[in-house]
Amino acid sequence: MATDLERRELTFQTIDEAIAEAERLASGEVRTTGAHSFGQILNHLALSHDTSTGRVVAPPPPLFMKLMMPLMKRMVINSKPLKPGITLPAKGEAFFWPDREIDVPTGLQYFKESVEYYKNNGALDKHPFFGKLTKDECDELNCRHAALHLSFVHPV
Repeated sequence: MATDLERRELTFQTIDEAIAEAERLASGEVRTTGAHSFGQILNHLALSHDTSTGRVVAPPPPLFMKLMMPLMKRMVINSKPLKPGITLPAKGEAFFWPDREIDVPTGLQYFKESVEYYKNNGALDKHPFFGKLTKDECDELNCRHAALHLSFVHPV
């Protein structure tokens, strides 16, 4: 697992800022710290957006997560910055972090499409993991999630 010293400090006020950063990184050489490639990170961010809109359906979380996540949502949404290191149950890991390489152009295109779908359709009334979120909370969660994962991607 990467340490905080191996991450860049990032914050995004809008998801468009996250897209711009992903495009900037994709335009040159990068290195990643942590367990995933840049393409996998982009795919993960797209899957997360698609799950929040219902465009794709993730495996349901185990009961203990269903009970804990709505209670933890304030901490996740309000703590700055998000901390790495949450390990999902095996089915969730396999879904959100497929064990295959994803090239950066494919991952970037998918991320951009998922964000566009989110902008046009909004989130589900009830987030699959965090329960009821306002639009502002969902936007904040998406921005903070993107900042967390893109912080492991470093321009060379």
